[in-house]
Amino acid sequence: MREFKTCLLFIFIGIGLFCCKKLPKATYPVITEVIDDVQVVTNPNYPRDGIVQDILEEELSIGLEEGPEEYMLNRPFDVKAADDGTIFVLDWGDVCIKVYNKDGTYLRTIGQKGQGPGDFGFLLFMALSSDGRIFVMNTVNRQVSIFNVSGDYLGGFGFEGSLNEMKTDGKNRIYYSKHKRKTDIGELPVTEDFIEVESIIQIFRNDADGENQYLLGDFEGEIDRIKRIGAENVMSLSSEYSIVWEVNREGLLYEGFNRDYTINVFDQDGKKMLTFGRDYEPVTKEFGSEDNLRKRTMPAYDPRIGWRFDDEGNIWVSIYSENEGEVIYDVFSPEGIYIKQAVLPCRICEIKKGKVYSIVPTEEGYMTVKRFSLKNIGI
Repeated sequence: MREFKTCLLFIFIGIGLFCCKKLPKATYPVITEVIDDVQVVTNPNYPRDGIVQDILEEELSIGLEEGPEEYMLNRPFDVKAADDGTIFVLDWGDVCIKVYNKDGTYLRTIGQKGQGPGDFGFLLFMALSSDGRIFVMNTVNRQVSIFNVSGDYLGGFGFEGSLNEMKTDGKNRIYYSKHKRKTDIGELPVTEDFIEVESIIQIFRNDADGENQYLLGDFEGEIDRIKRIGAENVMSLSSEYSIVWEVNREGLLYEGFNRDYTINVFDQDGKKMLTFGRDYEPVTKEFGSEDNLRKRTMPAYDPRIGWRFDDEGNIWVSIYSENEGEVIYDVFSPEGIYIKQAVLPCRICEIKKGKVYSIVPTEEGYMTVKRFSLKNIGI
C-alpha cells in the first residue's frame, strides 16, 4: 500500500509540473532569406503579437478656439519634441514655430513671415538635431534656416530646385529629397489628354552646414500625369503611388514604393542591406457619385501620414483605413519582423521617451497639439 501511495504521489507531482509548465507559442511563420547579399524578410498578413487599441492616454493639450494669441494655432502641420520635453509646433498659417515647455506653457515664437535673415516665406518642414538646433525648410526663399532652441538665428544655406522632405539623424546630418521628372515639361507636346511622365525621387544627405552633399540613391516608380494646354499653361496630376522614406537615428535610410508592401533599408553609403514587408491584399475604394463612380486601388501604406520610429528603433508604418476616425500603424522591429498592429485615433507626429505627440482637430473645429503617454504594449 505504501508503494502504491508513493507511486500516486509521483504521478500527481508529474501532472502538476506539466500543468504549470509554460507551453511555447506557435511559431510565427516569417520567411527570412539572403538574396544578392540582402537580408529579405517576408511576414504573413497578420502581426506576431496581435492588434492593440486604446494605448494612448492624453496628458497635455495645447490650442484654444479663443484666448491668448500664443495658444491659438492657425494651421499646425508638424510637432517635434526635445529630450527635455520642450514642444515645437510648426504653424503653416502663422508662418512661424511656436515653442512650449513640457507643461504646455508658451515660451517663444521662432521666425516670422518675410525675406530677411531668419524670416520665412513659406514653412514646409522642420527637424531637430540632437545637439539642440532647429532646421527649417523655407521653400519660397529656397533656404534651410538654422536656429538654436532659444530662437536665435544661426545661419543657413540655400538649395536649388524643389525639396520635398527633410529629416535629421543622430549625427546631426540633414536628409532631403528632390522630385525630378525624366522628361522636361517643355519637351512635351500640346495635347487634349494627359501624358504619363516617369519621375525619380533623389534622396541626399548633407552636413548641418549644407556641405558634403551625398546622393544616397535615385528611386523610381512614381508616374506623373501632365497635360500641356498651351505654350505656358500646364496641368499636372501627381503620381497615384509614392516613394515614402524615413531616416533613423543611426542614419539608416528606410525607403519604399507604396504600390507594393515592401520596405528597403540602406546603409550610410546607400547600399541596400535589408528588405522587409508583409503579405498584402490591396484595398479598392470607390469615389464619386453613382453617375460617375470611380474605383481606386489604395496605396499599401499611406504617404500622407508617413513613418515614425519609437524609442526601441521599431518603425511604425501607417496603412490605409476605411474608418475616418482611426489611423492604423503596422509596427516592425529593426530586423523587419511584423510585431503588432496599432489602431489609434490620430496620426503620430513624434514618438519620444514613451510619449506620442499629435495634431488633433476638436469637435468645435479648431486645432490642438496633444501629448499622450504610450501605454506598455509589449514591444
